Amino acid sequence: MNTSSIACLLVTLIVTGCATSTDADTNVVQLSRTPIFALGQVGFIGHISQSEQHYRHLLKSSDALAVFTQLVDAEQATPEARLYAACGIHALAPAQFDAATRRLRDSGLQVSVLRTDILQREPVARKLEHIAQHGCDSAYWQSASQ
Repeated sequence: MNTSSIACLLVTLIVTGCATSTDADTNVVQLSRTPIFALGQVGFIGHISQSEQHYRHLLKSSDALAVFTQLVDAEQATPEARLYAACGIHALAPAQFDAATRRLRDSGLQVSVLRTDILQREPVARKLEHIAQHGCDSAYWQSASQ
């Protein structure tokens, strides 16, 4: 899947709500709609969120960097989805992280972050700073008070 097809897929599927035929497409669409950013075990029973599962599947795909690079700037995607994309970029191409996330960092957006069983609204710029310093290791996100 090339960059332009990812952009078309996101625009078409998010706007129209069309179903997709491949797992990768489904993961992109579902992740792009996520309302919560959560890493590691969350909630009262401690489970991996569905959004993180979509992120992990995409991270393993052959075109993961292209998908995440497109998603991080996709204004039709939720800020939370764009933060997962930033995680993917940091994991796959840390040298590209600052340049790839600049627009998102400057956006002034807020995200809903679920840490253990606490849901908070936080500035995207602050979360990007933490990703730049620590990546998206769930152990860090669970233990740190950010």
